[in-house]
Amino acid sequence: MSQRKTFSLFSAALLISVLSGAAMAHELVLRANGEVTEGAPLAVSVHSGHKFIVPEEVESLERVKAGPFVDGKLMAQPLTGNEKGLCIDFTVPEVKAGESLIVVAEKDGGVWSVTNEGGKSGARKDLEAQGLKVKSAVKHDKYAKLILNASKADKNFATAVGHPLEVIPVTNPADAKVGEFFEVKVVLEGQPYTGPVWATYDGFVTEHENTYAYYTEAESGTAFIKITAPGLWGVRARQDGLPGVEGTYDSRTVRSFLLFEVK
Repeated sequence: MSQRKTFSLFSAALLISVLSGAAMAHELVLRANGEVTEGAPLAVSVHSGHKFIVPEEVESLERVKAGPFVDGKLMAQPLTGNEKGLCIDFTVPEVKAGESLIVVAEKDGGVWSVTNEGGKSGARKDLEAQGLKVKSAVKHDKYAKLILNASKADKNFATAVGHPLEVIPVTNPADAKVGEFFEVKVVLEGQPYTGPVWATYDGFVTEHENTYAYYTEAESGTAFIKITAPGLWGVRARQDGLPGVEGTYDSRTVRSFLLFEVK
């Protein structure tokens, strides 16, 4: 077989492996369990899956932090794995009256490597020490932000929590209306993000994976989502190819989900 053909087959196999890993990756999202009552605690779940919003697996508790964002920081809460519900449960201690509640989840996804023996979890240097040939090693980090109890008088909904990739609402969720556009700002490592943005709502499609109700592109950090139904909405952005750490991973992928209710 010629060198060119060998290279082409190798490249094709590598591309398929990389794309397969990307397609298999679950999205991290949040949802409230029940009605929001001011002055009372609120049960919230972290979901992980390919369908919005259908949980498919319980993420590793050691890799996830979640809780309300208060006074400029994530107040991490005790997490409980819910094997029956295929999610992670936790409780927000109190929903303050007249204020938007921002709930955050973060997952350190670790490193996924493509090797001569298929996909493996682990850093490049560790797998190579085992005698494997590592074709690529990518770190996958995921972030989710849920806004609840939004009110027209409160501006807390637009608070930035400082995620490496973050979708921040410009339109107040309390003002979101079916048939109108919802404006968001997307920030990548402190700079305006330009790239694809997906959006969908609870119940749009539960039969098919990775299916969204709306697609657009952010230009210089700004994107507009056409709201087409009431309910829980999610707006998603993703960035591949961020710089890696020598010997550990070649590049980094970050995903971000903003969730809010449309009345």
